[in-house]
Amino acid sequence: MSREDRAERRKRRADKKVLLVIDDEEQTVRAVRHLFRRQYKVLGATRATEGLELLRENPVAVILSDQRMPGMSGAEFFEQARVIDPDAVRILITAYSDIQALVRSVNRGQIFGYLAKPWNPEELAQVVESAMAHRQLIDDKQAMTAELAEKNDALRRVNAELRAFTHVVAHDLKEPLRTISAYVDFLETDYPELSQGEPAAYFKSIDRCARHMHALITDLLQFAELEHKQTETAPVDLNLLARQAQELLSGAIGRSGAEVRVHGPLPTVLGNDSRLLMLLQNLVSNGIKFNQSTPPRVDIGVCGAVGELVEIYVKDNGIGISPEYQEQIFGIFERLHARSEYPGTGAGLAIVQRIAESHGGGIRVESGEGAGATFFITLKPAPTRGAR
Repeated sequence: MSREDRAERRKRRADKKVLLVIDDEEQTVRAVRHLFRRQYKVLGATRATEGLELLRENPVAVILSDQRMPGMSGAEFFEQARVIDPDAVRILITAYSDIQALVRSVNRGQIFGYLAKPWNPEELAQVVESAMAHRQLIDDKQAMTAELAEKNDALRRVNAELRAFTHVVAHDLKEPLRTISAYVDFLETDYPELSQGEPAAYFKSIDRCARHMHALITDLLQFAELEHKQTETAPVDLNLLARQAQELLSGAIGRSGAEVRVHGPLPTVLGNDSRLLMLLQNLVSNGIKFNQSTPPRVDIGVCGAVGELVEIYVKDNGIGISPEYQEQIFGIFERLHARSEYPGTGAGLAIVQRIAESHGGGIRVESGEGAGATFFITLKPAPTRGAR
């Protein structure tokens, strides 16, 4: 049954619950119809085939069926009824001599409950009321699921539109910033008299602000991509990524005289190599930048297993982080120092945290002011060969 058909059945069932009773004795059908005439819409049939037709044509909530009927038993009837409407709550009416049929029906998940013959009205009312309540729970769950699916679809559309809008706006913002920086370079080159004294300071301030805004937009887009883009994973050798990070940061390492040491071998993890490279690069870069030691040092190593994850560390001898700020530093664009002291946008650690979490791990820091910082990152180890 399609989602649309089920929705239509729920809508039709909302006014008055439908009870379907099948029994080869017309008197029993009339008795059940009379008993529940005020609470439910009662449909009756004396043949199983007629009951199946009624089920196809009506949004039945609960089915009562006798086990012993000519041509088709109650259990056989429920087998077919479940195909027509799997959500209809099924109750088998059976005599003690049919206990094996009852057991089979229960084991196969064909019935919600049963009623022994001969039944009395009070007992039947309790069983039907319980079945109707169960049916209501099913309806409520389906309605909530359908509503949630609709909201998720709407949210996905909004997110897609927002990402497209963000990229367009970012492109439109970056272009004038590049133009501003280009004109500053043009003025400083072609009008040297403006490159002295107070005008030069203005030009430098304009260029610095334009470049910082450009970096903010780039980091914000990068952070947004980590939120929405699916991470493709494969075995990643962290030893190779550590070497690549050092190569990418060779300029900063050379200028600062920093020492970057890998205490290997590092593990092979399950992840995305470009994102994990970004993670290591950000941590090593921060270890060099936020550092007043001579020389700055950054150590990369492995701690060992933490449950089903593996933990590595990136340790520096830099300025450290006071305990009260160790949660704050992972917020997007959070800064503990002025840009004049330490350049950057403040997005690096937020990106690192998002990468670690998107890989099923996490990050924490141990540090103290003036005592350096050690970042611990947990990641999923790559499965060993032959593992299933």
